[in-house]
Amino acid sequence: MTSGEHDEVCAVVSHLPHLLANVYLEAFFAQRKDRASLGGSSFRDWMRIAGSCPEVWMDIFWTNRHNLIRGIHELQDVLEKITQFLENGDEQALYGFLTRVSRLKEDLQK
Repeated sequence: MTSGEHDEVCAVVSHLPHLLANVYLEAFFAQRKDRASLGGSSFRDWMRIAGSCPEVWMDIFWTNRHNLIRGIHELQDVLEKITQFLENGDEQALYGFLTRVSRLKEDLQK
């Protein structure tokens, strides 16, 4: 694996999840701290990841920013599709998406 390939993989399997956890907390809890006590295990998983050492993650995000930007754009594309399914009331498309992801998860865990 080349160093460039390594950086691409790390962006997807490590850096983007950390970035998303930070964005999630900022977006939904910076002004609503009282809601955090209502979170379950999924929320605690986000909390575990978010807010890790700022100096370390600043360096990682900055150094690998080009791969992060590419990943963010890919995430935005998928979020836009999901938004359209919800806005258009397209239950079938949403169910198809969830089914594909469920199968993908099974394949990845093999």
